[in-house]
Amino acid sequence: MTDTLYKECPFCMEAPVSLQEGSYICENCGLTIKERAVLGLFKKGRYTIVQLPAGDFSLVEPELSNIVLKPDPLKVVIGNIYSDGQLAEISNGNIDVISPVKTVLAQIILEQLNEVCYINVNGLRRGHGEPLSGESNYVPSQKAPRDGMKWQDEGNLFCTNQRIVLPSNQFTFIRLDRKVVNVQAFKDGFALQRKNEDYATYFLGCYAHEAALVSAYAMAKVPALRLKTNAKEST
Repeated sequence: MTDTLYKECPFCMEAPVSLQEGSYICENCGLTIKERAVLGLFKKGRYTIVQLPAGDFSLVEPELSNIVLKPDPLKVVIGNIYSDGQLAEISNGNIDVISPVKTVLAQIILEQLNEVCYINVNGLRRGHGEPLSGESNYVPSQKAPRDGMKWQDEGNLFCTNQRIVLPSNQFTFIRLDRKVVNVQAFKDGFALQRKNEDYATYFLGCYAHEAALVSAYAMAKVPALRLKTNAKEST
């Protein structure tokens, strides 16, 4: 068992996450991770979050026991954790809250597109499904509908300063511009509706807090998605 799980905490990026009395703890923010037993009999190098840093994380806390991953994918998931207040700020246009992604794959995106990568979500499946209606929302309340879904491809998703990118055999690009007229977060993914398309593009297979982050980011980049919400808040 290694004494250091991460040389740099994936949450605060201020200190290592090191072994202390059976758990891996960041001395700066208090993030606590523990190796998870498989079937209660032995361990396979998979880890789970047992304590988050101080703050309100209503989308993450209910799913902590379901997040059991190897160190590298867990690092990506932790990097997508933002507090309720931070998500609200992002959805209202403050993307300075987001720490740009520093992974090797994100660096490749930067080099190929000359665009900064703000968010990385791994292992998503893209499909064309029922159109979105109502107001945009970054807070998930239900799972995504799957009836009639036409699956397209799958891969790791990146949100750059200009677009959503899903490198795959088709290399999907969705520019975050005025043609995006709706975005919805679900407990297992998110969807975007583009103008003049009779379907929405769904990205499924992530955790609720990751779906919320990407949806909030889309709302930040496309001000028209948040006009009604802001109007209600100001009344």
